[in-house]
Amino acid sequence: MTVESHQSGSVVIVTPQGRFDTSGGPEVERVLTGHIERGARQIVLDLSRIEYISSIGLRVILKTVMAMNRTGGRVVLCRGNDQVRTVFQLSGVMIMSLYASTLEEAILKAQQA
Repeated sequence: MTVESHQSGSVVIVTPQGRFDTSGGPEVERVLTGHIERGARQIVLDLSRIEYISSIGLRVILKTVMAMNRTGGRVVLCRGNDQVRTVFQLSGVMIMSLYASTLEEAILKAQQA
């Protein structure tokens, strides 16, 4: 699993690549936690390069959302494939309310924090 990060204004965009499961989840969590610890309050998790997400990936996302909520920040998810969107839909309304179909929309949602 590789995880790229870059800034767009005040928004940190994190783009993991590969499988967001037991093998890749810890690396994504490490990167996200690092950004939060360094003070990031607006994060977009760009899932356009994720092939598959398991319950481990969902757990990492939920932990990140909870950590950001405690700091007054916001996480927005975007551009997942059909399998990723299905997992989000099955996980409930909370995750879907954090979802944007484009990177531009996700950045705007993140800035509303």
